[in-house]
Amino acid sequence: MSTANDSHALARLYKQWWIAAGGGGLVVAAVYFGLGQGSLTPNRALQWLLLAALCLAVELLVLRRNLHKNRPALDAPLRPTLGWANALTLTRGTAYALMAGFLLAPRPGGFLDWLPAILYISAIIADYCDGYLARITNHTTTLGEILDIEFDGLGMFVAMALAVQYGQLPGFVLLLAASRPLFLWGMKLRERWGLPNHPMTPSDERRIAAGLLMGFMGIVLWPVFQPPATYIAGAVFCGAVALSFVRDWLVVIGWLVPDHPAYMRWHTRLKTLLFDYLPLGLRLVSLSVVALLLWNITRTADSALPSALLPLLLGLGLLAGIAALLGLITRLAAIGLVVLACADLIVRGESLQVLALLAVGVLLIALGNGRAALWTPDERLLRRRAGLRAASAEATD
Repeated sequence: MSTANDSHALARLYKQWWIAAGGGGLVVAAVYFGLGQGSLTPNRALQWLLLAALCLAVELLVLRRNLHKNRPALDAPLRPTLGWANALTLTRGTAYALMAGFLLAPRPGGFLDWLPAILYISAIIADYCDGYLARITNHTTTLGEILDIEFDGLGMFVAMALAVQYGQLPGFVLLLAASRPLFLWGMKLRERWGLPNHPMTPSDERRIAAGLLMGFMGIVLWPVFQPPATYIAGAVFCGAVALSFVRDWLVVIGWLVPDHPAYMRWHTRLKTLLFDYLPLGLRLVSLSVVALLLWNITRTADSALPSALLPLLLGLGLLAGIAALLGLITRLAAIGLVVLACADLIVRGESLQVLALLAVGVLLIALGNGRAALWTPDERLLRRRAGLRAASAEATD
């Protein structure tokens, strides 16, 4: 029930909404002015402005409609300030709006080719930090959770649409960007038909897969990457998230019962195979694939590679291959494998060794360290929410 204190707090929140709207509008207007000074034609700059403004307006509407949820629980008093975490989330939303301006047009050329990737990676970092800020400042709210989910979905759609538009990914991945709204619509439709929606179980893997997909989208937008490398990586990351949605939908409709002994047994076996043994096998072959690729690089170094690049590729390849083999922060080592594969792809072109190394690296990033790994601090970093104490984090796993 609304109280006088809630009414006063809501009035203050509306004032802050106007400040957020004005700040976001000024940023969009400033970028538009810069683009209109020569980077884009006047008509293209105007199109950019309309698309960016539309995206920003959608975000501001989501914020305004949920201001009354700026409270830690439904029965808690309304907080009169948005807080630093929500301010950072709104900044992230502005970055998505700037990205949206580049939709429905070819690559603009020059520095602007890199700008969507820079904006999205910055937004990913902000996405990690806003939750951390909310927890350490004790300002977690329902509003913050809503903004985080809605902005993540909007940003993922914009990033995927740009990747498809630039030819980095096939068009059907846009179905994945629409999967969450379709999922929620399906649940509402079942309620209207009188069908039950069974609760989903908590899952670390679901959150990790979504985070890794965001990281992949930040990388695939870089203009240096081209198919088929981007298609191979996209199949791994997008496929993992798609399977997660399929599994959750089967749980919701009751076809899968998470606490059934048979399901738990097969789930444990599959999880062990995918996250324990498959990464171990990939690590065992990674150094061999690296060695084969480096051998082919040295054979063609005189004609295909700048002399200064050869020692760098050899050093990176050996370091990443040995680290992956031993399980020393495997995901970081796998990033090195992907960088090596992409560098050779750019310089020498497509080859079987490059595609094999790219597949190994991408799978290791997605699946993790596996068994018999010597040092795995990345697992704890991915599974623990920033700002939570260790005991609290373990309780949520």
